[in-house]
Amino acid sequence: MPNTNQNNGHDARKPTEADRFVGQQMRQARRELGLTQDALASLLGVTFQQIQKYEAGHSRLSAGRLRDVAIALKKEIHYFYEPFAIDSPVSHDAEHRLRVQDLKRDGKRLIDQIDDALDLRAAVHILEALDKAG
Repeated sequence: MPNTNQNNGHDARKPTEADRFVGQQMRQARRELGLTQDALASLLGVTFQQIQKYEAGHSRLSAGRLRDVAIALKKEIHYFYEPFAIDSPVSHDAEHRLRVQDLKRDGKRLIDQIDDALDLRAAVHILEALDKAG
């Protein structure tokens, strides 16, 4: 049975977009230093085929192997990671306000799409009844 990551449902053994990004960065850094895949493989004690797999994003690098790659390519670890932002947590009240704002926008859009006068009048009656009940 595959080892599935509970957080995002992908097979934990399969490479991800992040792995492909690491591979691209690895290739770029190797080329900047003028190293061949054979030369890098020799520095790391792996085959050039393994370097090809890393660079193509077909094989995942362990944390230890990534450290070795960074040292061999004279790059800091963060060089190999795609930039990303972590949103600050939104308070429950702010989240509620955003949902209400989105619903109002959707409601206005739907009202604007009604062309029939009778249908529009019915929608207005429903909204008036909800307003009085609220």
